Amino acid sequence: MVRPTAIWNRDSILELLAREFARAAREGGSLCVMLAGIDQFKTLSSQHGESKSDLVLGEIAKRLSALMRPYDHIGRYSTEQLLIVAPSCKPESVTPLAEKLRAAVAQSPIEVSGTSIPVTITLALATSADFPSRNEDELLRELEKVQYQAEINGGNRVEPLRKAGPAPQVRPQRHRIRWSLVLAGVLVTGIVVLFLVAPSWTCAPFLLGDIFDTSELPAPLPANCVPTTEEPSEATLRSLESQREARGLVLRGRVTCKIPSSPGTRSSRARDQQWLDNIYAGGTLQYHRQVLIAASQDAPGGTLFTVELCLMPWWAYIDQSGGHCWDQFVFWK
Repeated sequence: MVRPTAIWNRDSILELLAREFARAAREGGSLCVMLAGIDQFKTLSSQHGESKSDLVLGEIAKRLSALMRPYDHIGRYSTEQLLIVAPSCKPESVTPLAEKLRAAVAQSPIEVSGTSIPVTITLALATSADFPSRNEDELLRELEKVQYQAEINGGNRVEPLRKAGPAPQVRPQRHRIRWSLVLAGVLVTGIVVLFLVAPSWTCAPFLLGDIFDTSELPAPLPANCVPTTEEPSEATLRSLESQREARGLVLRGRVTCKIPSSPGTRSSRARDQQWLDNIYAGGTLQYHRQVLIAASQDAPGGTLFTVELCLMPWWAYIDQSGGHCWDQFVFWK
């Protein structure tokens, strides 16, 4: 027996449970097992300390013992729980007894060292009919779950253990559609198709900045080319327009400048054309979606340069940029 609680210690009460458990199974007798826990134990321990908590548990044990039969057993299961083993207890009298035990604790505060401490307990109970196929370890685990859940639900109550019924029938599982897997499969298939059918579109997410950026690229012009109001010839305009239409470009603006001929020298048309070919390979210069189309023509007093500032539609840009997309992002190289 443990002092000052004057109740069985844990090892002793568990040994008594095992003995009564075996006797009930052997003789076909009835057995009642209760697990009682203090609802306010955490507050009690933090405010009054471990020593007073032991005294409170001992006083609770005394109140419970006063209502129990001489051959019933009560022991300390944990720091906050008491285990009650009542052999030859009629099943119909178990719940009324448990309610009396609960009320005996809740009816008045417990006096400890001049301090009045109100406490309540929650009891989880079971009879032989509730555990025909369980051993004592399984029974204790289930009583702990029932007592803990009842305490969470407010405490100060009696909660019986649900009877062990027949094994539940196993229903054949229906094959449910896992929509998450279906969507993942569709997504993966779509990406694979894009790589095989339209590889350039797989690069589209990395071109979003270019798609939303419609700023114009300044037109590179010769250093000695002076802005002019002279208009390019119809032939030059038609040539530029045909190039725009062939590539599906949208005209955003046009710049024209003139390189005057040096006095007393022959025309520098060949030299100016070489500069144009170096800057505008094939007559065009492209930077992301921005495309510049350039043309030159002889004009009175010099060479006339015309540059059209164009923008490529986003779908055409994605479709034609597959071969150059990854080169625009150094970290993919």
